[in-house]
Amino acid sequence: MKHEDFISHITGVRSFLSSELNKIRTGRATASLVEDIKVDAYEGSASLPLNELASVSVPDSQTILISPWDKSVIKKIEAAIKSCEKGLNPINDGVNLRVPIPAITEDRRKGLAKEISALVEGAKIKIRTLRQDVIKAVEEQQDNGVISEDDMYRAKKDIEADVLKANMELERMGQEKEDEVMNK
Repeated sequence: MKHEDFISHITGVRSFLSSELNKIRTGRATASLVEDIKVDAYEGSASLPLNELASVSVPDSQTILISPWDKSVIKKIEAAIKSCEKGLNPINDGVNLRVPIPAITEDRRKGLAKEISALVEGAKIKIRTLRQDVIKAVEEQQDNGVISEDDMYRAKKDIEADVLKANMELERMGQEKEDEVMNK
């Protein structure tokens, strides 16, 4: 694995963590809470993510508005939202679905904080695995005479610096989300 590939993988881990953190409900409405909910909209076809069946908007901080493009699937979208394990209860007016976002309890906030910590730790584990792979590749290059021993040590030092920087960024992202969950 090249150093450039390592950096792009780190960026991918960071992006994945960011998208996962955005899906966590904080008591404030965001479209990402419902966009990926799978809906069995049509007989004989695969489940579709909600954002492929409807427009999702946030008219205020406590409400998500879902406007299906095909009004015949509104009841199926409603059922999918109710059955997802996010504690959401949509209101169907026949044309749109309004999803009020209830305030979260202190116990739920603590549970979400643990979930955030687990996501951050999972991302850090991925980075450690990537680090092992790229260090192994650098050592093989040195063993095969492609790079000098000095270059190998320099590359390892750069890799460790990149890992440290990435871990600090992941921690910061997790802390920001945890602060949002605990203080909103």
